[in-house]
Amino acid sequence: MKRSTFIRSGIALAAAVAISPAKIVAQTPEASPAASPVAAMDVPPGPLGEQALWILEVANAGPGQITDSEIEAHFHETFFEETTMPEVVQVLSDLQSAGITYEIEPNTFISTMDLPPSNGRFTLLGSDGSRTEVSLQIERDSGLIVGLLIQPATDGATPEASPVS
Repeated sequence: MKRSTFIRSGIALAAAVAISPAKIVAQTPEASPAASPVAAMDVPPGPLGEQALWILEVANAGPGQITDSEIEAHFHETFFEETTMPEVVQVLSDLQSAGITYEIEPNTFISTMDLPPSNGRFTLLGSDGSRTEVSLQIERDSGLIVGLLIQPATDGATPEASPVS
């Protein structure tokens, strides 16, 4: 069982849910000596993409590899008006404690159309086949995180639009 955690503008919510395994999708990064598989993915350029890549880096760092100063460098000060630093450390440590390697699942990054994008959602694919959904919101001027949701991914069909009567 893993905990689904929502942290947005200082509010934390946790619930126990199971992560279901999913099929691993193979990926071929663009050929470039300096390009990494992560950089070659469809992460938007700019602050939203940079924060998404930071979340990926934190997830792959291993247990206990997050510091308060690193969190302060990535989260907007208003984020901590109602959320404490230990709560944020716990959420990110829970992600690290799985002891697996993550990548951003190809073709899962969805962002708002505003430029630069300020909201995004993507799926972290674990080396054990687990899938974790991350929703991220940044403050446009600073590029810092003001909203974060980390939860097990759901494997449901995309709802279809119904006609309006």
